[in-house]
Amino acid sequence: MLTPIPLTDCLGLIDLMLTGDEHRASFDLNGVGVSVERIGDAAYLEAACTDFGFLAVYPGWYSGEHGAPAHVIIIGDPIACTRWLPMKRDERLAIINRLPLNAIDHTLCKTAA
Repeated sequence: MLTPIPLTDCLGLIDLMLTGDEHRASFDLNGVGVSVERIGDAAYLEAACTDFGFLAVYPGWYSGEHGAPAHVIIIGDPIACTRWLPMKRDERLAIINRLPLNAIDHTLCKTAA
């Protein structure tokens, strides 16, 4: 299930997408393969490695409509993904607090942040 995250609560998601815009199609970020794809006006940023997959969907990114929240999904190991996310701790916590995690994974992710 995609989790909506207001970009005002997590500016690191904007920075992550801007990093993707700088590199274009695909690149490596801290040992994880990242790709950016445009579908209509939305941007899709996918990061994947053997431990986890991270997808952020930015509705309206290419049309200049930035008021909509980004939508995030993590598959695989959420703790490894939390460690990888290249953003400030409070922004990682903003994502973690919205993800549908069980109590143990939630606590472990917060600790890893």
